[in-house]
Amino acid sequence: MGFSHSFVVPSYNHVRYVGETIESLLQQDAAGSEIVVSDDGSNDGSRELIERYRDRVRIVYPPRRMGMMGNYNHAVSQATGTWVSLMGSDDKALPGFVTAVRAAVDAHPDAALVSGNFQHIDGDGRLLKSEKVLSVKAFAPPPENFHTQLVAVKVHPAAHAFRKTAWEAVGGFDETMHLYGDWAFWLKLSACGGFVHRPEYLAQYRIDYRPGLSRKRMPEVLEDSARIALEVVPDVARRVPGADPARIARATRQHFRIRLAECAREVPPGERGFAVDLMREWAAAAGEEALLDRFAAGGAIAGGLRDTWMWRTARAMYKAVR
Repeated sequence: MGFSHSFVVPSYNHVRYVGETIESLLQQDAAGSEIVVSDDGSNDGSRELIERYRDRVRIVYPPRRMGMMGNYNHAVSQATGTWVSLMGSDDKALPGFVTAVRAAVDAHPDAALVSGNFQHIDGDGRLLKSEKVLSVKAFAPPPENFHTQLVAVKVHPAAHAFRKTAWEAVGGFDETMHLYGDWAFWLKLSACGGFVHRPEYLAQYRIDYRPGLSRKRMPEVLEDSARIALEVVPDVARRVPGADPARIARATRQHFRIRLAECAREVPPGERGFAVDLMREWAAAAGEEALLDRFAAGGAIAGGLRDTWMWRTARAMYKAVR
């Protein structure tokens, strides 16, 4: 089957931004991509705004309130393209998005996923910084694509395309996940074929316009992270030829330390009980019970090498020349 492409926009209560999102998809320098908007019961005027585009995009409504991952799946299920890109209803695609995806697929016809670099913008659309995804190669076959996803997400939620048949093969996005269903999905896709990374900036991702959100979401972040470490990674490892148990064990410890350090920065000592409960099984699996006990007692937690100025300086230099 030849190349065809769909943008899908799972939308919910983004009346301020969803019009900009749709406009950015209509302004691609390679015409022809299908655009599907799936509104998940918005009550802020989003539906009325989206309906203005009905002559240029396909608008669908889930039969009931689906939640984030459920609406992801509903939106993708409506796409007719052989390749699909999710675009948040507060984010924007840059004009060369589809051109870069097509070039990647032409070079690697059997790939399961294409990713690219991205930019951060604020609530008013001002450019904050441009981000290059480091520690990934231009093409990574299994198990390398799996190994590079173990500690942190290396596929950006607004700068990617995946083969729809691969989405079908892994059962779509896990609808029991709160926030990191996309990370679990990328891990599962690593068993379906190679990952291609393009150097272009594909999208603009909106941040820093909802104060206090990271603290509010911390329980969901920890619950999803623990499930990825304890359930998703071991399951995928059994299906990826050549998956390295030693590398997985190191990544489990590193991921645990990074997440615990983030929580220690966000949550005061007297409010950490929920985190201890959510991370106890993960701590045992990672051999980090003592570190969790220190966290529970109110101690500061270092995230390892990534928290040092040497790491940050080296990363900035590498980013500049990459």
